[in-house]
Amino acid sequence: MNRRAVGAVALACALASGGSEAVTTVIYRCTDPAGAVTFQNGTACPAGHMQERRVVEMAAPMPAFVSPPATPVAAPQVPLISRLPAAEPVTPREDDDAPEPPPALFACRVFDNSTYWREDDTPPLRCRPMQTVGIGGLPGMAAGQACEQVADVCEAVPADALCSTWETRVREAEFRWRYAQGRAQDPLRLEYEQLFTTWRDSTCGRGAGIAPAAD
Repeated sequence: MNRRAVGAVALACALASGGSEAVTTVIYRCTDPAGAVTFQNGTACPAGHMQERRVVEMAAPMPAFVSPPATPVAAPQVPLISRLPAAEPVTPREDDDAPEPPPALFACRVFDNSTYWREDDTPPLRCRPMQTVGIGGLPGMAAGQACEQVADVCEAVPADALCSTWETRVREAEFRWRYAQGRAQDPLRLEYEQLFTTWRDSTCGRGAGIAPAAD
């Protein structure tokens, strides 16, 4: 049997191995006077050839993939700080409460030199990896893992930089929410709403021309 014949048989077998939803086709086995065998799909053998006809089932074509609709991203219940207009003076109403300064902020540095802000100077301990040695005193030779508990180093943000730091913190929170994926979006959206509200209702937000939330 020549290669063409072998390939046709393999193709027919592969098509016949489909699922229950299948369509039929006719495969013709053609033998010429010299004994060469060929297979033809849906076309009868030429004159002078010995012909064998077989009906086989082919798997129905797979439906085209349609991606599921994207889940809409829930928008925050507060404005986006990146889209606020330029600051304009806000005339306080008589019934407005005097705004309070924003909470204190502490700039904290991690052992890997990354930084973040928090509202107190008592961050939880972290486990800093330690280099270990194994067989023959070589690192990585079944040396295992070890770490030491260390605290981040935190310093209070100066009063004259507190408003600008709070604004930067809110902008970073918006950025994290806008570029999050899947389940991470909702908690990051809530974090942004909380930080924006704190900033807006403080002297920092009022100083930037942001009106307090309507009752």
